[in-house]
Amino acid sequence: MAKKLRWITIFVFILLFATSCSNTGTEEMENPQQQEEQVETAPIEPTKGGEMILSLRTPKTLNPLLNEEYTVDQISKLIFDTLIDFDETQKPIPNLASEWTFSDDGTVLTIKLRSDVKWHDGEPFTAKDVIFSLDTIKKAQESAPYKKCIQNINSYKSIDEYSLKIVYNQPFSGALYGLYFPIIPAHVYGGKTESTVGEIKPVGTGAYMFSEFIPTKELILTVNNNWFKGQPYIEKIKAVITPDEETDLYSFEQGQIDVIGTDVVDWEKYSEQENTRIHEYITSYYDFIGLNFNKPLFQDKNLRKAIAYAIDRETLLENQYLNHGVITNSPINPESWLYNKETEQYNFDLEKSKQILKDAGWNDSDNDGILDKPNNGNKIDISFTLLVSSENIQRKEVAYEIQRMLNEAGMSIQVEEVSQEEFLNRLLSKNFDAFLGGWKLSPIPDFTFAFHSAQIEVGTNYVSFRSEQMDALLQQAFTAVGEEKMKNAYGNLQKYISDELPYISLYFRTAALITNERIQGEIKPKKECIIGNIQDWFILEKTPASNN
Repeated sequence: MAKKLRWITIFVFILLFATSCSNTGTEEMENPQQQEEQVETAPIEPTKGGEMILSLRTPKTLNPLLNEEYTVDQISKLIFDTLIDFDETQKPIPNLASEWTFSDDGTVLTIKLRSDVKWHDGEPFTAKDVIFSLDTIKKAQESAPYKKCIQNINSYKSIDEYSLKIVYNQPFSGALYGLYFPIIPAHVYGGKTESTVGEIKPVGTGAYMFSEFIPTKELILTVNNNWFKGQPYIEKIKAVITPDEETDLYSFEQGQIDVIGTDVVDWEKYSEQENTRIHEYITSYYDFIGLNFNKPLFQDKNLRKAIAYAIDRETLLENQYLNHGVITNSPINPESWLYNKETEQYNFDLEKSKQILKDAGWNDSDNDGILDKPNNGNKIDISFTLLVSSENIQRKEVAYEIQRMLNEAGMSIQVEEVSQEEFLNRLLSKNFDAFLGGWKLSPIPDFTFAFHSAQIEVGTNYVSFRSEQMDALLQQAFTAVGEEKMKNAYGNLQKYISDELPYISLYFRTAALITNERIQGEIKPKKECIIGNIQDWFILEKTPASNN
């Protein structure tokens, strides 16, 4: 009987895996025995216990508010909780903060905290800890990862033991999003400095408790049986220290690590490995083409629209990213509740691109294959260079495909490859025609940095897009407090971005969480923490087959 049940479990896994990785529309006949055995199979019941092995880079600190290393941050989120979390549409939901209200003018946020939360050492979690965490971020160096969370805060103070008030410089639509930072205990970190890593033993309120740190080797966590969200199934987590992602991938292949996160383009090869599951998710990496609006050529909105229609983004994703991405027409993630589907859709249409150019007066007057137009007695061609970093292999190949696509539309494009350092210097000095780039967007929705005219001279509006209407829409979105106001404001902003095309939006890239089959449960990677729903995971330990 044990052999039969074991065979059924393996069969169901293979069936589910094949279904999830293919969409051919074909069906295969099943024999009655297979049908009967599927009916007999019951869902795998979660079990408590076991050890899961992850990886991380060498930490410089275990203080989550000062740490700047991505993998350490991911592990830290198992130890420390945040005031808010995000649902699947990127909408803030309660976590350590149980509820909140805004003042009528939107400048004051009053937060009520959960009163049933304990630190791992048994001390109660209170507003004092939130105030201390805000103070820590405020005093941290500018490169600290959560510095942006307090940029628009004017002041803050506790009201009582389980509530506090935050005052903003102006109404701020990203106020709740800015509450996504780890909370650390004042009674542990207050008045102390960490001269060596691990000198201050991390104490959090999270799903797992710090157990041991062995420099250059590993970090051990054990389950928090008193976590306010309920006890997780997995009892122990070992995070082994590795030097890079390549080592992670090799270690996973050798069965030395149970879970890895990766954005390598060819991760599909791991689907061919026995006992492996792949969980793809949309990241915050947004790719686009930036056009230098200091160049007279790009002042023509019809040309910008023609460029957008002439680029086959599906082909770019398929050829260079193996379809690991989601096409977008704005810098708002398509999964977000703020995404506006009613913006102009620039689906690939070469004939439409050519017609737009023709209607705008662009013709090939000298039959050289390049469209041109008279301008103050001279002839100007649709000709420009596309700057790209030579160190980004996929993006470099995308640039050459874009060159080919735009050439077919009658435009002359030259790809210019430069080092990453020179690439950034050229953007800062506005010394380019167009560039192929990307942003890793913050969870806080604010695009002032990219499009506001105040960011042209001393900021990151590299394309020098200048528009009073854009500035007004950005300000309206920034100050829109409340779901309805935010939805409307960001909807209007996206429509304007899509119509004016300060960027030619391409896609949001996807990444993968790859797990050993022994890691079971409802595994849903999140952009901010790919192991963020670990409480729903459990370990399926294989048992020896019975001799009966």
